[in-house]
Amino acid sequence: MIIPRAILAAGLVAISVHATTAEEAPACASFAWSVARERAAFAAPNLLALASGSALPTDAGAAQLTLKPAAEAALPVPSERPMKADTYAGFVTVTVPAAGTYQVTLSDEAWIDVSQDGRATLQPAAHSGKTGCPGVRKSVRFALDAGPVTIEISRALSAQLKLGVLKAE
Repeated sequence: MIIPRAILAAGLVAISVHATTAEEAPACASFAWSVARERAAFAAPNLLALASGSALPTDAGAAQLTLKPAAEAALPVPSERPMKADTYAGFVTVTVPAAGTYQVTLSDEAWIDVSQDGRATLQPAAHSGKTGCPGVRKSVRFALDAGPVTIEISRALSAQLKLGVLKAE
């Protein structure tokens, strides 16, 4: 009788894992492009931790970003949207190695502004966001030239979120 119970328990675990995966897949699969790389990067145990104002290493691809209360954030480029009370904001810089389309992906709801000239924000080439996808909430694509880029996050509800910057596939 011990063997059948073990088999039953293993079967129930397999069914629950499959059900969880099935529940996650529709929301994650409904983004306009794949966010699988970001989900994997965000789940990595050695995810780089950065404070607002830091440089994201070009080869890192993703980081856990600590934001500041919006009133203290001092973003270098005026945001497209005004700051909102009781939210968090911050920024990182990254050097884009080659011109192309890059996607900036966030784990949680927030506003994204990107600048390459230090004065104005760029208009996104495309955006996609879904609720119900574990670990990813929003991904926005920008056409970028090679060189330094400032990525600003504002209107975040939490002081911590995960940020990914990857070349679009």
